[in-house]
Amino acid sequence: MGWNGSVFSGEVVQTNKFAVTVKFTSTHNSQVWILSTIYGPCNGPDRNGFVNWLNNVHIEAEDIWMFAGDFNFYRSVTDRNKDGGNMHDIMIFNKIISNLGLLEIPLKGRGFTWSNMQSDPLLEQID
Repeated sequence: MGWNGSVFSGEVVQTNKFAVTVKFTSTHNSQVWILSTIYGPCNGPDRNGFVNWLNNVHIEAEDIWMFAGDFNFYRSVTDRNKDGGNMHDIMIFNKIISNLGLLEIPLKGRGFTWSNMQSDPLLEQID
């Protein structure tokens, strides 16, 4: 995770095997917000640990908090690029989202974050 220090100051407030959480303060207006970058394991005992950790994150009512990353869960079978899906996992993930009071930011312009990638002309300019 990186940021422009002339725009935000950042303080790492938590790290664990699933996330890095940084509290940002705007240098312009002193507004504070929190970002957690997430990686959720696909399977194994760490997956259960991830579910327990995420489900128990404490968010104060006044906190402005964003979670971003690879949760290795999906919210519905339509979020998959093939038929089928694990309804139990879908229910777990949606329950966590509900418990935390999170809102999903809709993906614009493509079906999945990890596919249908087209070249970005701006990136092509970077040598």
